[in-house]
Amino acid sequence: MNTFVQMRVNIYIRLLLVTLCCASSQALGANTIAFSKNCIEAQKALFKFKLDHAEKHLEAESKTNPNNAVVDYLMVMHSMLSYTTNETKQGFTTFDSLKEVAIKKISAASEEDGTKDFLLEEVYFYSSVVNGKKGNNIAAANDVRNCYKYGTLVLKKHPDYVAAKKTLGLLKSGFGSLPTKYQKLVQFFGFESSMNKGLEDLNSFITTKSDRQEWTIMKKEAQFFVASIHLYLKNDKTKAWTLIDSLTQDHAQNPLSRFARVNFADKCRKNDEIIRVITQAQKSTPDQDIPFLSFMLGKAKLNRLDPDADSYLRQYLDQYQGGSYVKSCYQKLCWHAVIQGNDNKYVTYLNELKVNGNTELEEDEQAQKYAVQNKTPNSVLLQTRLLFDGGYYTKALKIIRPNNAGDFEKGLVRTEYFYRKGRIYDALHQTKLAEAFYLEAMQEGNLLPQYYASYATLYLAEMYERNGDSIDAKKYFKLSMSYDANKEYKRSIEHRAKNGLDRIDQN
Repeated sequence: MNTFVQMRVNIYIRLLLVTLCCASSQALGANTIAFSKNCIEAQKALFKFKLDHAEKHLEAESKTNPNNAVVDYLMVMHSMLSYTTNETKQGFTTFDSLKEVAIKKISAASEEDGTKDFLLEEVYFYSSVVNGKKGNNIAAANDVRNCYKYGTLVLKKHPDYVAAKKTLGLLKSGFGSLPTKYQKLVQFFGFESSMNKGLEDLNSFITTKSDRQEWTIMKKEAQFFVASIHLYLKNDKTKAWTLIDSLTQDHAQNPLSRFARVNFADKCRKNDEIIRVITQAQKSTPDQDIPFLSFMLGKAKLNRLDPDADSYLRQYLDQYQGGSYVKSCYQKLCWHAVIQGNDNKYVTYLNELKVNGNTELEEDEQAQKYAVQNKTPNSVLLQTRLLFDGGYYTKALKIIRPNNAGDFEKGLVRTEYFYRKGRIYDALHQTKLAEAFYLEAMQEGNLLPQYYASYATLYLAEMYERNGDSIDAKKYFKLSMSYDANKEYKRSIEHRAKNGLDRIDQN
């Protein structure tokens, strides 16, 4: 067992001991809610992913104030971070136990300023994250319902307790982009659904002056939420990166900041920044980083067509104990083998892809479909795709430009050719060429099971939106969701299309 996993197991065991101590002490006196010095220090440590430091402060607080329910709330956060970064079965069981204890203890506590219901809001939010990661969708949805309930209850009874707007703001912003089949549930439960209202709530909390020490770090969390909304919902990569760049200046010392910075850099196509940040961290703290970052480093180096990309992808498989991104990782190892011209490794990794990992994430689901199709990708189109994904648009164009449509077989391969060229010209702001190739991809691939036609339509809609053509943008956003034959990335496409329609309606 590697050092990272062993450290997590040791912490799990000690957390359970703390839980037992807390549970057995409840009969000794009334439960209280207090952000003591130990709790504040534990909170600071958690937001730096220093889980062992946080645990020491929580153990100390449980000894001096065994009935303080804030300890249980922070232990839930601790366990959520542990589970979501490594996804062990033991980690989920531990989280579930800690959550149940925390809910009972917080509910039994007495307070008058809104903190009690706020802590329940947060516990249910973290539970929704864990259950969502686990694939327990019904449980996650119930967690969200409870989270929303307690958040609105806080503000109803204590309008000045604006910390409740942090998670409520995130939920309100996201509800509008849920798939159509869930919108009736949103309306049935009375959830407010507005991207702009969600941002207003978050900014209201961020700008509120308060002497509550525990709110200071929560405000930074709210700022991360704002950046995420600009990235994923408003499709404003420039604004999102500006915010995250400022928030993650401590990435060299803080694994959570590093994790966030790398994720945003990936979506904003800042590939060299991913490599710089993770390489720097692996040299200084190789055993204490988040395993997912090894995957991101391998992916980034693959996007740059680096020969050593496979070593970091295999490192992720060695470090990680869960099932997420495993199939995607093997798919990228397959691609690396194609680029390196190693047919034997390609077959080996393809077979590993078929039997390892899970398909809870759309990216892994797509990787599994790739394995079943058993079609070796065209090397020119693959290299073009990878370079594009890394933001190396000119290099990508240089590889694909010498080819024309007649060089590729009609159907799937030719559709991808049109799609890749459209994406490159779009990124290079050559609108007319991008439009022409997107339209070709839509026509050639509308009856294929692959995603190219749907996504070409979506990106065409986003291009029209950027150019101020809201009529055509709305037309193509709606059209992108109508390709019944295209089975891949259906959730992501509908999510982005609905966000686009929401942006147009709110402007």
